[in-house]
Amino acid sequence: MKGTVLSERYELIEVVGEGGMAVVYKARCKILDRIVAVKILKNEYSNDSNFVDKFKTEALSVARISHPNIVNVYDVGQEQNIYYIVMEFVEGKTLEKVINESAPLDADKAVDIAIMICDALQHAHNKGVIHRDIKPHNILLTEEGMVKVADFGIARAVTNATITFGGNIVGSVHYISPEQAKGEPVDTTTDLYSLGCVLYEILTGKVPFDAESPITVALKHIHDEPVNPSNLNEEIPPSLEAIIIKAMEKLAVNRFHNAEEMRNALLDLNTNVLSSHQKQRYDKTLIMSPKDLEGNESEVKEKRKIRPVGIALITVAVLGLLSGVFFILTPTLFPEDVVVPDLDGMTLQEARGELNDLGLGLDIIDEQFSDEFEQDTIMSQNPREGQLVKQGRDIRVIISKGPQLKSVPNLVGLDLADARISLRNQGLTVGDVDEIFDDQYEENTVISQSPESGTELNLGENVNVIVSKGATPNRISVPNLIGVTISNATEILQQRNLDLGDVTEKESDEYFADQIIEQEIDAGVLVEEESEIDVVVSTGPGPDARTQTLEFDLPDEQDFYKVIIKVNDIRGEREFYNELHSANDTVSVGVSYFGSGSAIVTLNNQDYKTFNL
Repeated sequence: MKGTVLSERYELIEVVGEGGMAVVYKARCKILDRIVAVKILKNEYSNDSNFVDKFKTEALSVARISHPNIVNVYDVGQEQNIYYIVMEFVEGKTLEKVINESAPLDADKAVDIAIMICDALQHAHNKGVIHRDIKPHNILLTEEGMVKVADFGIARAVTNATITFGGNIVGSVHYISPEQAKGEPVDTTTDLYSLGCVLYEILTGKVPFDAESPITVALKHIHDEPVNPSNLNEEIPPSLEAIIIKAMEKLAVNRFHNAEEMRNALLDLNTNVLSSHQKQRYDKTLIMSPKDLEGNESEVKEKRKIRPVGIALITVAVLGLLSGVFFILTPTLFPEDVVVPDLDGMTLQEARGELNDLGLGLDIIDEQFSDEFEQDTIMSQNPREGQLVKQGRDIRVIISKGPQLKSVPNLVGLDLADARISLRNQGLTVGDVDEIFDDQYEENTVISQSPESGTELNLGENVNVIVSKGATPNRISVPNLIGVTISNATEILQQRNLDLGDVTEKESDEYFADQIIEQEIDAGVLVEEESEIDVVVSTGPGPDARTQTLEFDLPDEQDFYKVIIKVNDIRGEREFYNELHSANDTVSVGVSYFGSGSAIVTLNNQDYKTFNL
């Protein structure tokens, strides 16, 4: 593939990585003149239409995501039987390599990495994309220390395809969540479980669970508790260990609710909290001693008469006091007019602050569901904005309870038509319908749903389902038909329960007329029973005859040898020479052949030599 230009735009430079399903090339975009990474599906996946459809759907959905901690997807394309994704090219190392070289990492570095992964996951989850295959191999660290999470969405397509056809757990079993291992529906907390496993490995240098068999590892994720990471690395702070254990809870409901919550927990690790005695430092009460209240006893007991001047002063003081009281009470007795503000969409705290500044109060008269206003915000008020009211009046408001949520019913095991009715009864609708083969459920039966049952959704929202296409068909390896005649090819395919598809013709100097020179699906690729294999057949003229002299000495173990030479070329296998010779004879024979092939020499029916023609 090196040097190939895809879609007249992406020139492949060199292979920079390879996984179970794809090969990654460093490439140059000829239009924008920039270096990119191009991930190309391997043949065994690109020839599977179900997988390709799922792959393209997932890739296009991931292309919507743009975040500094995510490897950006620029383009998704196809050229003939080549399916590819164009991504941001990242200079740096995978976290897997960093772990192999430097683990265990110090806690500060590990927390920094985990926080950036959380940022990436939260952004993707907000866009409705779950990674499903978080592992060190899919996390890149740039030379500047920036984390880049790769392969969003691809893991889902691979998992669905492989489970459909093999029933085996395929992928990163050391980081798989219990619900993934059990084949149950997953949500965003699945990625947090995998991140917990990654953080465990960063700090200890070991995965949480390991065994010789992938199935055994998966069962450990389901049933076993991991060894406390602090047992493997005493430098791990207890608070950080608690975060790892919470992220790796068996039940999703016991984990962090979302990536942002886990990120905040990691950020709070170094937060200083005031102690109780510091908090109460200024809360003391000053208590006066009785002696401080004692005056001169003679002065206390002495009584003096009030003089007329004193009476006048007292009268003036009383009048002044009454004047002050009247001044203070005047706004209450004669309140001013104020304009009612617009409270719609405000929280209660915001509204009370706004009204308090105007001398108005707030009275909550009702709470109602609303698709327009967020929960706990004001959706209606009386009097309305702009009206004049007296200070001191209460503004009556109705508070939004948010959208009316409906619980998603359990659709697994229902016929697709019944599933639609069940959702309609809840005010919900069927979204994307994907079909896969399944040995447990009958055709047209729902085998998985997203979101899972019990999730609360707004009225009218969609529930995506996966429907069974029936039992998994047998997968058959395509035979090599190159050089075979059409009649023989038909017989070979029928023996494997396959069919001959479209036959086109083409001139060839390498193969004779009626011989197959190309086949649409390569030999060795697994296909379903009764699949059709399209071929191209030669119309001739075929190759010219060639000759080659074979010369060899006979051994002396026996007195005589029956020498047989068989030629195998594009015209098939045929006996070319059959003579009796004495021991130690030198045999020299000129053979004719077409194209390329081999000549096999047998002595007394025992293989002796093979010559390439």
